[in-house]
Amino acid sequence: MGRTLIAGLTVLVAGLAAAALLLGVARNEARQDERDRQAAVRAAAVHAAALLTLDHRTVDQDVARLVATSTGQARDGYVKGRDAMRQAALRREVSQAGVLRAAGLVSMADGGRSAEVMVVGDALIRWGADGKRGGGDPGGAGEPEERAYRWRMEVAKVGDRWLVSRAELVQ
Repeated sequence: MGRTLIAGLTVLVAGLAAAALLLGVARNEARQDERDRQAAVRAAAVHAAALLTLDHRTVDQDVARLVATSTGQARDGYVKGRDAMRQAALRREVSQAGVLRAAGLVSMADGGRSAEVMVVGDALIRWGADGKRGGGDPGGAGEPEERAYRWRMEVAKVGDRWLVSRAELVQ
């Protein structure tokens, strides 16, 4: 009877140890999933802040921020459009400053390697004397324009970084 009791206790202890190990692994995976969700939303928010900020005096740095926070289709679009964006900003003397209002996770996919995030922001845009708003004003640049932006962003985990792979304006 003593050997049976010892064998039973040994099996019980081994079972409890295995259960504790599995619970620990599951807890660590849940924490990593939460860190990934937060990082995906943060990446979209940082990218949106870069989209909301454009100034003809710092346009090269502004576009570089967009390129640095993007990948794939989005990055390719910024790289291809860099010169046109720079020329338009300089020609119109654009100055846009914005505020990020909200960002939220819509979904995660691909085993936590991609996500969809909705982002909301507002911007105040000013044009110089020769810009869109002020070209005909004898007194200068005209009134600033307020704009509200809503984006659906797809973000992807590239290595250990989350980057925007697509930014689509939505209504």
